[in-house]
Amino acid sequence: MPTVFVKPGRVYIAVSEEDLDLVEEGWEPVARFKNAAIAFRAARWYADRFEYVLEW
Repeated sequence: MPTVFVKPGRVYIAVSEEDLDLVEEGWEPVARFKNAAIAFRAARWYADRFEYVLEW
C-alpha cells in the first residue's frame, strides 16, 4: 500500500513495505493510499503546496 512520508522540505512516496522503515530515519507518514497513482497526486499536491521536493 503506497504511503506518503514527509520530512522538512521533502515528500517521499514509499511503495514497498521495506520503505516503511523510513520512520526510523525521521520521516513522518502522512497518508496511505490504495494505489500509487493516487499517492503520487497527493504527494505532488503536498510538495507544491509547501514548496517541498518530491521524491519516489
